[in-house]
Amino acid sequence: MVPGRHNLIVLDSKTLIVTGLSMDERECGLLFPDDRSVPDDEVLLRRIPRWHVFHDENMGRVRPSSAAFEDDGDGDPMSVYLSGIIQSEKRTPDSVLAGHADYALAGLSAGLVRELQQTVHPDARDDTAHEVVCGSKTDRTRRNFAKRSHWVIPPATLL
Repeated sequence: MVPGRHNLIVLDSKTLIVTGLSMDERECGLLFPDDRSVPDDEVLLRRIPRWHVFHDENMGRVRPSSAAFEDDGDGDPMSVYLSGIIQSEKRTPDSVLAGHADYALAGLSAGLVRELQQTVHPDARDDTAHEVVCGSKTDRTRRNFAKRSHWVIPPATLL
């Protein structure tokens, strides 16, 4: 086992155990295959808590920190919502923020996610628009997400 990574353990042809904190491309391809029905220009919406918002002096703007684009603390892949499904259901983007006071909403394209060796995989257990982004979230990858994202619903206070 490699600490800090997901490790696949096949007990038999039907049992798979996943342990660790971050999956690589191969593991994501097996467990969370890319949903190619999501076009590259689809905007993926990511909730951003206020503590992950800062003013980037080099870019001259307020943006999410790279920490806002980590996988979930329990090892699940990063959660996002498909803007196209939200629109088709006649919902507004702020519906994604329900129950999350003081959060902003950032958008990034599915194409960018794929360019950085991530998969976009359906996970509609609690919301029809919910998906997960699976792949190794290196510092470089998370910085790219943070710098290339845009505000769909900006933070209430822009610092």
